[in-house]
Amino acid sequence: MRTLITILFITKLSFGLYAQTSEDWSQLDAYFKLLEDNNKFMGGIAIYKGDERLYEYYSGLSSVKEERHANYQTRYRIGSVTKIFTAVMIFQLIEEGRLSLDTKLAEYYPQITNSGKITISHLLNHRSGLHEYTTQESFIGIKNKAWHKGELMGMIVNYPIDFEPGERARYSNTNYLLLGFIIERLNDESFSIQLENKITTPFLLTGTRYGGDINTAMYEANSYVFRNKQWEQLSETDMSIARGAGAIISTPRDLNVFAQALFQKRIISEASLDSLVTIDDGFGRGVFAYPYKDRFAWGHNGNIDGFQSHLSYFPDDSLSISVLGNGMSYPLNEIITTALNSCYGFEYELPVFSQKLANIPIEVLNNLEGNYVCPEYPVKISLVLKEERLYAQIAGHEAFPLTQYENGSFRFEPIGMEIKFEGDLHSIIMGSFVLHQRGATFNFIKE
Repeated sequence: MRTLITILFITKLSFGLYAQTSEDWSQLDAYFKLLEDNNKFMGGIAIYKGDERLYEYYSGLSSVKEERHANYQTRYRIGSVTKIFTAVMIFQLIEEGRLSLDTKLAEYYPQITNSGKITISHLLNHRSGLHEYTTQESFIGIKNKAWHKGELMGMIVNYPIDFEPGERARYSNTNYLLLGFIIERLNDESFSIQLENKITTPFLLTGTRYGGDINTAMYEANSYVFRNKQWEQLSETDMSIARGAGAIISTPRDLNVFAQALFQKRIISEASLDSLVTIDDGFGRGVFAYPYKDRFAWGHNGNIDGFQSHLSYFPDDSLSISVLGNGMSYPLNEIITTALNSCYGFEYELPVFSQKLANIPIEVLNNLEGNYVCPEYPVKISLVLKEERLYAQIAGHEAFPLTQYENGSFRFEPIGMEIKFEGDLHSIIMGSFVLHQRGATFNFIKE
């Protein structure tokens, strides 16, 4: 439900929105065709200016087994982009006078530690100090089972707090799980029904709903990882554990329609929107601020199973962009940046996929297995060997395969991650590596 590193940190330049021609869009078509032909991206993208759809492209298959091609009707799990919807529904309740930003969590769930101090505002902008429930070591083993609300509450109540409310901000899906519960309690209706009544039906989001088991006959995509020279289907998270933190499915078109209606103040009031987009310690109330050159956008990105998602809105230009992927072996950030460069008239080159892979001896890979830590990085990274291939695993996430390159480099392209050991493929220096991701560098040491 969460992408590890915030995207779109690009060098600043002055520019204006570019008037595209069909020839300009043809280069972007060629870019997505190149990604598809090289098994780098399956999914869809749509770009809107106001209510006008400027561009869309659908790549690859929504179901490999059925050879079902993606199109504008394909629905993808959007992960933490769900949080924008949840935040909007909370602000709708505030406008109805049902609660306020200062309402205490204790009014609904007094059994939670610090509930008398935690406010709705703290939950919205991740300042509650409540522990992240999806990072537990056991999460991988339980994410496929159906969970009752009481079971989830039992998990949360037993977690220690990470910090005092308001002391600082730290991303935690627990905040939005609880906000979803509060939405249900106030109206005595399910999150799904209220999503339909308050947002999807009034704003004609026909491809958006609360997710369940994936049904490809209803245009819902499966998720995949590219390994062993083919797209392999991934297991599904049961949406009962994601709920208000990440359970919605949608389409690129629908997300743009939603973004345009929200940021043009057609869903909530101007005062509510101003509160929603107020950034405090890097967090808004359901959104982040994403810089792009000398502009910025409000939005969110998401990650659940093999699905990756992004939605953002540039207020200066009324421009919105949505990218939804169900199979990615290429950085989402690169896709978004390339599409924006095309929109705004900046030159860009098509990628070249010709880097040389390395066959590292199995005895070398064996010695790389283990747990690695870095004081500046929030979670431990474990390297494990499966079927003669090295995988990386972060607590609360499935292990993902690393592609081996020369000079001790291991990469996972969907999140732009490179793990770099010193030495070459026959004499890798054990015990430590440097993690490169989104321009940041972290030094890890083996425990």
